[in-house]
Amino acid sequence: MNILQSLETYTSAQKWVGINFIILGSVLLILAGVFTFFVEKTPLASGMKWGALAAGILITVGGISYGNFNKKIQRDGEALFEKDKTEFIQYEYERMEKVDKGFLTYQMVFVAFVVAALIVILFVKAPVLKGVAFAVAILFIGQLIIEGFSHPSITKYTNELREEVKKWGE
Repeated sequence: MNILQSLETYTSAQKWVGINFIILGSVLLILAGVFTFFVEKTPLASGMKWGALAAGILITVGGISYGNFNKKIQRDGEALFEKDKTEFIQYEYERMEKVDKGFLTYQMVFVAFVVAALIVILFVKAPVLKGVAFAVAILFIGQLIIEGFSHPSITKYTNELREEVKKWGE
């Protein structure tokens, strides 16, 4: 597989992440609707409704933005490749090394939000905050799962770039 095909495969996988974020956001927005129209009005339900609404809007916008960002990466990468293959490989290599190294950090941040939400759910007496914490937990557990499935595409593309860079040293 040539490196331009690898870029396309990688960006396609990352666009799929954006689509899954939009799906997650839609689920949260539907959940907010359910809590608005079909669940008894309690402080816990109110917290869940507002938490799911805010989280749903944010992750939906984030998913759209992430999809567009990956389209831009692909477009810019193809243009740079046509201009100068060596510069493209060097640029992508440096960018993907940062992405690969930062992946665990992002996952740990998501875990921290889930743990914080669980602490609120278990130890805070305010039902509204518990409802918001449930929505936050759903959001970040969803992100952990989605990002976890995207990691192989990051690793594969990064390894292919490493192999290209290694060829220069030979």
